[in-house]
Amino acid sequence: MRPPFKNVTAAEWRNPEPVLKEGCLVCGDENAKRHYGAMSCNGCKGFFRRSIWENREYRCSFGKECVIVYKYRNRCRYCRLQRCLDVGMDKNAVRSERTKKVKQEMRMEVDFDKRVIKTEVYSDEEEDDNYSDECPPDMIDIKPDIAMALDTRNGIQEMLYNEQQVLNRAEDCDPTKCYSMDLEVAPAVENPGLVCARTKIIWDQAHGGLITAESLRFNWCRTFTLTLDWFETIYEYVSLQPEDKVSLVKFTLMPVGWLWYAYKAYKLKCDGIVFVDGSYFPRDKKLQPQVCGMCVLYYGKITESFMDDVVARMRDLRMDETEMVLLKGLAFLVPDVRLSVHGNYIVKTGRERIKKYLVEYVRGKCANYLEASFRLAKLLQILPIVNTLGRYEDESALIVSLGETEFTGPGAGLAYHIHSNESRVLAPKPKPRPPQNPLSSLHMFVDPSMEQ
Repeated sequence: MRPPFKNVTAAEWRNPEPVLKEGCLVCGDENAKRHYGAMSCNGCKGFFRRSIWENREYRCSFGKECVIVYKYRNRCRYCRLQRCLDVGMDKNAVRSERTKKVKQEMRMEVDFDKRVIKTEVYSDEEEDDNYSDECPPDMIDIKPDIAMALDTRNGIQEMLYNEQQVLNRAEDCDPTKCYSMDLEVAPAVENPGLVCARTKIIWDQAHGGLITAESLRFNWCRTFTLTLDWFETIYEYVSLQPEDKVSLVKFTLMPVGWLWYAYKAYKLKCDGIVFVDGSYFPRDKKLQPQVCGMCVLYYGKITESFMDDVVARMRDLRMDETEMVLLKGLAFLVPDVRLSVHGNYIVKTGRERIKKYLVEYVRGKCANYLEASFRLAKLLQILPIVNTLGRYEDESALIVSLGETEFTGPGAGLAYHIHSNESRVLAPKPKPRPPQNPLSSLHMFVDPSMEQ
Protein backbone atom coordinates (compact mmCIF):
# COMPACT_ATOMS: atom_id res chain seq x y z
CA MET A 1 0.00 0.00 0.00
CA ARG A 2 1.43 3.37 -1.02
CA PRO A 3 1.09 6.30 1.37
CA PRO A 4 -1.29 9.01 0.13
CA PHE A 5 1.30 11.79 0.47
CA LYS A 6 4.46 12.38 -1.50
CA ASN A 7 7.84 12.41 0.28
CA VAL A 8 6.32 10.62 3.29
CA THR A 9 7.52 7.16 4.29
CA ALA A 10 5.16 4.42 5.35
CA ALA A 11 6.42 4.65 8.94
CA GLU A 12 5.83 8.41 9.03
CA TRP A 13 2.35 7.96 7.59
CA ARG A 14 1.42 5.42 10.29
CA ASN A 15 3.01 7.53 13.03
CA PRO A 16 2.78 11.23 12.07
CA GLU A 17 4.89 12.38 15.03
CA PRO A 18 8.68 12.15 14.62
CA VAL A 19 10.21 8.83 15.60
CA LEU A 20 12.86 9.61 18.21
CA LYS A 21 16.01 7.51 18.06
CA GLU A 22 17.33 8.31 21.51
CA GLY A 23 14.87 5.94 23.18
CA CYS A 24 13.22 6.47 26.55
CA LEU A 25 13.57 10.06 27.67
CA VAL A 26 13.41 8.96 31.30
CA CYS A 27 16.02 6.20 31.56
CA GLY A 28 17.52 5.87 28.07
CA ASP A 29 16.16 2.40 27.26
CA GLU A 30 16.33 1.91 23.48
CA ASN A 31 12.93 0.19 23.37
CA ALA A 32 10.61 3.17 23.69
CA LYS A 33 7.26 4.32 22.38
CA ARG A 34 5.10 7.32 23.07
CA HIS A 35 3.26 6.89 26.37
CA TYR A 36 1.28 9.61 28.14
CA GLY A 37 2.72 12.28 25.88
CA ALA A 38 6.43 11.43 25.95
CA MET A 39 8.77 8.80 24.56
CA SER A 40 9.24 6.21 27.28
CA CYS A 41 9.90 2.51 27.74
CA ASN A 42 7.32 0.10 29.11
CA GLY A 43 9.08 0.02 32.47
CA CYS A 44 8.92 3.79 32.99
CA LYS A 45 5.38 3.87 31.61
CA GLY A 46 4.27 1.32 34.22
CA PHE A 47 6.17 3.08 36.99
CA PHE A 48 4.58 6.44 36.11
CA ARG A 49 1.09 4.95 35.89
CA ARG A 50 1.33 3.19 39.26
CA SER A 51 2.75 6.30 40.92
CA ILE A 52 -0.12 8.49 39.69
CA TRP A 53 -2.94 6.00 40.19
CA GLU A 54 -1.94 5.24 43.77
CA ASN A 55 -0.86 8.80 44.65
CA ARG A 56 2.49 7.49 45.81
CA GLU A 57 4.89 9.81 47.60
CA TYR A 58 8.61 9.13 47.36
CA ARG A 59 11.62 10.55 49.16
CA CYS A 60 15.17 11.07 47.88
CA SER A 61 17.99 10.48 50.36
CA PHE A 62 20.69 12.04 48.19
CA GLY A 63 19.80 15.66 47.52
CA LYS A 64 17.27 15.11 44.71
CA GLU A 65 20.11 14.98 42.18
CA CYS A 66 20.13 11.29 41.24
CA VAL A 67 20.94 10.46 37.62
CA ILE A 68 18.32 8.14 36.14
CA VAL A 69 19.86 5.57 33.78
CA TYR A 70 18.46 2.28 32.53
CA LYS A 71 20.56 -0.01 34.72
CA TYR A 72 19.81 1.85 37.96
CA ARG A 73 16.42 3.39 37.25
CA ASN A 74 14.81 1.70 40.28
CA ARG A 75 17.35 3.15 42.72
CA CYS A 76 15.57 6.44 43.46
CA ARG A 77 11.84 6.54 42.82
CA TYR A 78 11.55 10.21 43.71
CA CYS A 79 14.01 11.34 41.04
CA ARG A 80 12.60 8.85 38.53
CA LEU A 81 9.08 10.24 38.93
CA GLN A 82 10.39 13.79 38.71
CA ARG A 83 12.21 12.83 35.52
CA CYS A 84 8.96 11.43 34.07
CA LEU A 85 7.26 14.76 34.71
CA ASP A 86 10.20 16.77 33.38
CA VAL A 87 10.15 14.99 30.01
CA GLY A 88 6.43 15.71 29.58
CA MET A 89 4.52 12.65 30.80
CA ASP A 90 0.95 13.78 31.54
CA LYS A 91 -0.78 12.90 34.83
CA ASN A 92 -4.22 13.51 33.31
CA ALA A 93 -3.59 10.94 30.61
CA VAL A 94 -2.99 8.36 33.33
CA ARG A 95 -6.10 9.25 35.30
CA SER A 96 -8.26 8.72 32.22
CA GLU A 97 -7.30 5.04 32.32
CA ARG A 98 -8.16 4.62 35.99
CA THR A 99 -11.31 2.66 35.29
CA LYS A 100 -9.47 -0.01 33.35
CA LYS A 101 -9.12 -3.29 35.12
CA VAL A 102 -5.50 -4.11 35.90
CA LYS A 103 -4.63 -7.76 36.05
CA GLN A 104 -1.43 -9.22 37.37
CA GLU A 105 -0.47 -12.84 37.51
CA MET A 106 2.79 -14.45 38.51
CA ARG A 107 3.61 -18.04 37.67
CA MET A 108 6.62 -19.83 39.05
CA GLU A 109 7.91 -23.15 37.84
CA VAL A 110 10.71 -24.77 39.86
CA ASP A 111 12.85 -27.69 38.69
CA PHE A 112 14.66 -28.91 41.84
CA ASP A 113 16.72 -31.56 40.06
CA LYS A 114 18.27 -29.30 37.44
CA ARG A 115 18.07 -26.18 39.60
CA VAL A 116 16.37 -24.42 36.72
CA ILE A 117 14.17 -21.56 37.73
CA LYS A 118 11.65 -20.21 35.30
CA THR A 119 9.59 -17.24 36.33
CA GLU A 120 6.92 -15.74 34.15
CA VAL A 121 5.36 -12.48 35.14
CA TYR A 122 2.27 -11.27 33.35
CA SER A 123 1.47 -7.73 34.32
CA ASP A 124 -0.15 -4.82 32.55
CA GLU A 125 1.75 -2.59 34.97
CA GLU A 126 5.31 -3.81 34.45
CA GLU A 127 5.44 -5.40 31.01
CA ASP A 128 8.91 -5.74 29.58
CA ASP A 129 10.48 -4.16 32.69
CA ASN A 130 13.73 -6.14 32.69
CA TYR A 131 15.06 -6.72 36.18
CA SER A 132 17.83 -9.17 35.34
CA ASP A 133 20.26 -6.52 34.16
CA GLU A 134 20.00 -4.81 37.53
CA CYS A 135 20.99 -7.83 39.64
CA PRO A 136 23.89 -6.97 41.97
CA PRO A 137 27.21 -8.78 41.42
CA ASP A 138 26.80 -10.84 44.62
CA MET A 139 23.70 -12.51 43.20
CA ILE A 140 24.67 -13.26 39.59
CA ASP A 141 25.95 -16.81 40.18
CA ILE A 142 23.36 -17.86 42.74
CA LYS A 143 21.49 -21.08 41.96
CA PRO A 144 18.62 -21.01 44.42
CA ASP A 145 16.45 -23.90 45.48
CA ILE A 146 13.50 -21.55 45.12
CA ALA A 147 13.28 -18.52 42.87
CA MET A 148 13.93 -15.37 44.84
CA ALA A 149 10.88 -13.12 44.77
CA LEU A 150 11.22 -10.03 42.63
CA ASP A 151 10.41 -7.71 45.53
CA THR A 152 13.13 -9.36 47.61
CA ARG A 153 15.74 -9.05 44.91
CA ASN A 154 14.89 -5.43 44.20
CA GLY A 155 14.78 -4.62 47.92
CA ILE A 156 18.24 -6.13 48.46
CA GLN A 157 19.82 -4.36 45.52
CA GLU A 158 18.33 -1.07 46.65
CA MET A 159 19.87 -1.52 50.11
CA LEU A 160 23.26 -2.32 48.54
CA TYR A 161 23.03 0.75 46.34
CA ASN A 162 22.13 2.97 49.31
CA GLU A 163 25.06 1.50 51.23
CA GLN A 164 27.50 2.67 48.57
CA GLN A 165 25.82 6.04 48.18
CA VAL A 166 26.18 6.74 51.89
CA LEU A 167 29.82 5.60 51.97
CA ASN A 168 30.72 7.67 48.91
CA ARG A 169 29.02 10.85 50.08
CA ALA A 170 31.77 13.38 50.78
CA GLU A 171 32.23 17.10 51.40
CA ASP A 172 35.43 19.13 51.29
CA CYS A 173 36.33 20.04 54.85
CA ASP A 174 39.25 20.14 57.26
CA PRO A 175 38.63 17.06 59.46
CA THR A 176 40.06 18.84 62.51
CA LYS A 177 37.50 21.68 62.32
CA CYS A 178 34.28 20.09 61.18
CA TYR A 179 32.88 18.13 64.11
CA SER A 180 31.25 18.85 67.45
CA MET A 181 29.73 16.94 70.36
CA ASP A 182 28.12 20.08 71.75
CA LEU A 183 24.59 18.98 70.85
CA GLU A 184 21.58 17.34 72.36
CA VAL A 185 20.45 14.06 70.80
CA ALA A 186 17.25 15.35 69.17
CA PRO A 187 18.81 18.09 66.97
CA ALA A 188 21.70 15.75 66.12
CA VAL A 189 19.26 13.09 64.93
CA GLU A 190 17.27 15.64 62.94
CA ASN A 191 20.39 17.04 61.25
CA PRO A 192 23.41 14.68 61.51
CA GLY A 193 25.54 17.14 59.55
CA LEU A 194 25.71 19.32 62.66
CA VAL A 195 27.71 16.60 64.42
CA CYS A 196 30.27 16.13 61.67
CA ALA A 197 30.72 17.21 58.09
CA ARG A 198 30.55 14.36 55.60
CA THR A 199 34.28 14.02 55.03
CA LYS A 200 35.55 11.29 52.74
CA ILE A 201 35.42 7.81 54.25
CA ILE A 202 38.82 6.14 53.84
CA TRP A 203 38.10 2.78 55.44
CA ASP A 204 39.90 1.06 52.59
CA GLN A 205 43.20 2.62 53.67
CA ALA A 206 43.60 0.48 56.76
CA HIS A 207 46.81 0.58 58.80
CA GLY A 208 47.06 4.31 58.14
CA GLY A 209 48.41 4.83 61.63
CA LEU A 210 47.48 4.28 65.26
CA ILE A 211 44.46 6.13 66.58
CA THR A 212 45.05 9.24 68.69
CA ALA A 213 42.90 11.07 71.23
CA GLU A 214 41.95 13.66 68.63
CA SER A 215 41.10 11.11 65.95
CA LEU A 216 39.05 9.16 68.53
CA ARG A 217 36.73 12.14 68.92
CA PHE A 218 36.59 12.79 65.18
CA ASN A 219 35.86 9.13 64.37
CA TRP A 220 33.07 9.02 66.93
CA CYS A 221 31.39 12.03 65.33
CA ARG A 222 31.96 10.92 61.72
CA THR A 223 30.62 7.45 62.49
CA PHE A 224 27.54 9.03 64.07
CA THR A 225 26.81 11.04 60.92
CA LEU A 226 27.58 8.09 58.63
CA THR A 227 25.25 5.78 60.55
CA LEU A 228 22.43 8.34 60.72
CA ASP A 229 22.75 8.88 56.95
CA TRP A 230 22.32 5.13 56.51
CA PHE A 231 19.32 5.10 58.86
CA GLU A 232 17.71 7.69 56.56
CA THR A 233 17.75 5.16 53.71
CA ILE A 234 15.47 2.78 55.65
CA TYR A 235 11.83 3.48 54.78
CA GLU A 236 10.50 2.62 58.21
CA TYR A 237 12.88 5.00 59.99
CA VAL A 238 11.76 7.90 57.81
CA SER A 239 8.13 7.15 58.78
CA LEU A 240 8.76 7.39 62.52
CA GLN A 241 7.85 10.35 64.70
CA PRO A 242 10.83 12.44 65.92
CA GLU A 243 10.57 11.07 69.47
CA ASP A 244 10.68 7.49 68.22
CA LYS A 245 13.65 8.30 65.98
CA VAL A 246 15.61 9.61 68.96
CA SER A 247 14.81 6.53 71.05
CA LEU A 248 15.70 4.13 68.26
CA VAL A 249 19.00 5.88 67.56
CA LYS A 250 19.98 5.78 71.24
CA PHE A 251 19.75 2.03 71.63
CA THR A 252 20.76 0.84 68.14
CA LEU A 253 23.53 3.25 67.10
CA MET A 254 26.31 1.25 68.77
CA PRO A 255 25.32 -2.29 67.56
CA VAL A 256 24.93 -1.11 63.97
CA GLY A 257 28.27 0.70 64.11
CA TRP A 258 30.07 -2.35 65.48
CA LEU A 259 28.67 -4.56 62.71
CA TRP A 260 30.01 -2.09 60.16
CA TYR A 261 33.40 -1.85 61.85
CA ALA A 262 33.71 -5.63 62.17
CA TYR A 263 32.95 -6.22 58.50
CA LYS A 264 35.58 -3.69 57.45
CA ALA A 265 38.18 -5.28 59.75
CA TYR A 266 37.34 -8.68 58.28
CA LYS A 267 37.51 -7.54 54.64
CA LEU A 268 40.68 -5.48 55.16
CA LYS A 269 42.33 -8.24 57.23
CA CYS A 270 43.09 -5.72 59.95
CA ASP A 271 44.11 -7.19 63.31
CA GLY A 272 42.23 -4.59 65.29
CA ILE A 273 39.53 -1.96 64.97
CA VAL A 274 39.79 0.08 61.77
CA PHE A 275 38.21 3.53 61.75
CA VAL A 276 36.64 5.73 59.10
CA ASP A 277 39.75 7.92 58.78
CA GLY A 278 42.04 4.95 58.08
CA SER A 279 43.56 4.79 61.57
CA TYR A 280 43.25 1.69 63.74
CA PHE A 281 43.46 0.40 67.29
CA PRO A 282 45.70 -2.71 67.43
CA ARG A 283 44.73 -5.98 69.03
CA ASP A 284 48.40 -6.70 69.72
CA LYS A 285 49.04 -5.75 73.34
CA LYS A 286 52.67 -5.04 72.47
CA LEU A 287 51.52 -2.20 70.23
CA GLN A 288 48.87 -0.81 72.55
CA PRO A 289 51.39 1.08 74.76
CA GLN A 290 52.13 3.20 71.67
CA VAL A 291 48.52 4.41 71.72
CA CYS A 292 47.35 7.20 74.02
CA GLY A 293 46.00 6.11 77.39
CA MET A 294 42.49 7.41 76.70
CA CYS A 295 42.17 5.21 73.60
CA VAL A 296 43.42 2.15 75.51
CA LEU A 297 40.80 2.79 78.20
CA TYR A 298 38.14 3.18 75.53
CA TYR A 299 38.93 0.19 73.29
CA GLY A 300 41.15 -2.10 75.37
CA LYS A 301 38.27 -4.15 76.78
CA ILE A 302 36.35 -4.25 73.51
CA THR A 303 39.01 -5.34 71.03
CA GLU A 304 39.43 -8.99 72.07
CA SER A 305 35.70 -9.71 71.94
CA PHE A 306 35.41 -7.68 68.74
CA MET A 307 38.04 -9.83 66.98
CA ASP A 308 37.24 -13.25 68.47
CA ASP A 309 33.45 -13.12 68.60
CA VAL A 310 32.51 -11.03 65.58
CA VAL A 311 35.33 -10.65 63.04
CA ALA A 312 36.35 -14.31 63.38
CA ARG A 313 32.74 -15.44 62.82
CA MET A 314 32.48 -13.29 59.71
CA ARG A 315 35.72 -14.80 58.44
CA ASP A 316 34.57 -18.37 59.12
CA LEU A 317 31.28 -17.71 57.32
CA ARG A 318 32.96 -15.78 54.51
CA MET A 319 30.20 -13.27 54.98
CA ASP A 320 29.40 -11.09 51.99
CA GLU A 321 28.27 -7.48 51.91
CA THR A 322 24.62 -8.39 51.34
CA GLU A 323 24.48 -10.42 54.54
CA MET A 324 26.22 -7.65 56.46
CA VAL A 325 23.80 -5.00 55.23
CA LEU A 326 20.77 -7.15 56.06
CA LEU A 327 22.16 -7.90 59.53
CA LYS A 328 22.59 -4.17 60.06
CA GLY A 329 18.93 -3.76 59.20
CA LEU A 330 17.95 -6.33 61.83
CA ALA A 331 20.26 -4.76 64.41
CA PHE A 332 18.63 -1.40 63.73
CA LEU A 333 14.92 -2.23 63.50
CA VAL A 334 14.42 -3.54 67.03
CA PRO A 335 10.99 -3.17 68.71
CA ASP A 336 11.25 -1.72 72.20
CA VAL A 337 9.03 -0.57 75.07
CA ARG A 338 10.45 2.95 74.70
CA LEU A 339 8.84 3.36 71.29
CA SER A 340 5.25 4.42 70.80
CA VAL A 341 2.64 1.85 69.79
CA HIS A 342 2.66 3.18 66.24
CA GLY A 343 6.46 3.31 66.22
CA ASN A 344 6.71 -0.30 67.32
CA TYR A 345 4.29 -1.33 64.57
CA ILE A 346 6.41 0.41 61.93
CA VAL A 347 9.65 -1.07 63.28
CA LYS A 348 8.19 -4.59 63.44
CA THR A 349 6.94 -4.27 59.86
CA GLY A 350 10.38 -3.23 58.64
CA ARG A 351 12.07 -5.96 60.64
CA GLU A 352 9.85 -8.62 59.04
CA ARG A 353 10.65 -7.21 55.61
CA ILE A 354 14.41 -7.40 56.12
CA LYS A 355 14.16 -10.79 57.84
CA LYS A 356 12.37 -12.07 54.74
CA TYR A 357 15.16 -10.67 52.55
CA LEU A 358 17.81 -12.43 54.65
CA VAL A 359 16.00 -15.78 54.74
CA GLU A 360 15.44 -15.83 50.98
CA TYR A 361 18.97 -14.65 50.23
CA VAL A 362 20.61 -17.28 52.45
CA ARG A 363 18.30 -19.99 51.13
CA GLY A 364 19.31 -19.04 47.59
CA LYS A 365 23.01 -18.95 48.44
CA CYS A 366 23.17 -22.43 49.97
CA ALA A 367 23.01 -25.82 48.30
CA ASN A 368 20.18 -27.20 50.43
CA TYR A 369 17.80 -26.38 53.25
CA LEU A 370 19.97 -27.84 56.01
CA GLU A 371 23.02 -25.82 54.99
CA ALA A 372 20.86 -22.69 54.77
CA SER A 373 19.47 -23.34 58.25
CA PHE A 374 22.94 -23.62 59.79
CA ARG A 375 24.19 -20.51 58.02
CA LEU A 376 21.21 -18.41 59.02
CA ALA A 377 21.55 -19.48 62.66
CA LYS A 378 25.25 -18.54 62.70
CA LEU A 379 24.52 -15.17 61.12
CA LEU A 380 21.81 -14.34 63.64
CA GLN A 381 24.09 -15.29 66.54
CA ILE A 382 26.20 -12.23 65.68
CA LEU A 383 23.41 -9.83 66.67
CA PRO A 384 23.48 -10.34 70.46
CA ILE A 385 27.28 -10.11 70.37
CA VAL A 386 27.29 -6.64 68.78
CA ASN A 387 24.69 -5.59 71.35
CA THR A 388 27.16 -6.64 74.04
CA LEU A 389 29.92 -4.66 72.32
CA GLY A 390 27.61 -1.65 72.41
CA ARG A 391 27.24 -2.01 76.18
CA TYR A 392 31.02 -2.38 76.54
CA GLU A 393 31.49 0.87 74.64
CA ASP A 394 28.94 2.60 76.86
CA GLU A 395 30.95 1.57 79.92
CA SER A 396 34.27 2.54 78.33
CA ALA A 397 33.00 5.94 77.23
CA LEU A 398 31.73 6.75 80.71
CA ILE A 399 35.02 5.67 82.30
CA VAL A 400 36.92 7.89 79.87
CA SER A 401 34.49 10.73 80.59
CA LEU A 402 35.60 10.82 84.22
CA GLY A 403 38.87 12.38 83.14
CA GLU A 404 38.08 13.78 79.71
CA THR A 405 35.74 16.75 79.32
CA GLU A 406 35.24 15.90 75.65
CA PHE A 407 32.90 13.04 76.60
CA THR A 408 30.96 14.71 79.41
CA GLY A 409 30.07 18.11 80.77
CA PRO A 410 29.81 21.28 78.67
CA GLY A 411 30.51 20.73 74.99
CA ALA A 412 29.96 16.99 74.95
CA GLY A 413 26.26 16.43 75.58
CA LEU A 414 25.77 14.17 72.59
CA ALA A 415 28.33 11.48 73.45
CA TYR A 416 27.30 11.51 77.10
CA HIS A 417 23.59 11.08 76.40
CA ILE A 418 24.19 8.37 73.81
CA HIS A 419 26.39 6.31 76.13
CA SER A 420 24.77 7.03 79.48
CA ASN A 421 22.58 4.45 81.15
CA GLU A 422 19.44 6.43 80.37
CA SER A 423 19.64 5.27 76.77
CA ARG A 424 19.35 1.61 77.77
CA VAL A 425 17.93 1.50 81.28
CA LEU A 426 14.35 0.89 80.19
CA ALA A 427 15.18 -2.11 78.05
CA PRO A 428 14.16 -5.37 79.75
CA LYS A 429 17.09 -7.61 80.56
CA PRO A 430 17.03 -10.82 78.50
CA LYS A 431 16.72 -14.06 80.42
CA PRO A 432 19.71 -16.41 80.16
CA ARG A 433 19.23 -19.00 77.45
CA PRO A 434 21.21 -22.11 76.54
CA PRO A 435 23.26 -21.92 73.33
CA GLN A 436 21.02 -22.04 70.29
CA ASN A 437 20.98 -25.22 68.29
CA PRO A 438 21.29 -24.28 64.62
CA LEU A 439 18.67 -26.92 63.81
CA SER A 440 16.11 -24.84 65.71
CA SER A 441 15.77 -22.52 62.73
CA LEU A 442 15.22 -25.38 60.32
CA HIS A 443 11.49 -24.68 60.28
CA MET A 444 12.24 -21.58 58.20
CA PHE A 445 13.49 -23.79 55.38
CA VAL A 446 11.06 -26.71 55.31
CA ASP A 447 11.46 -28.53 52.03
CA PRO A 448 7.99 -29.10 50.54
CA SER A 449 9.16 -32.46 49.21
CA MET A 450 9.82 -33.63 52.80
CA GLU A 451 6.25 -33.01 53.94
CA GLN A 452 4.57 -36.37 53.48
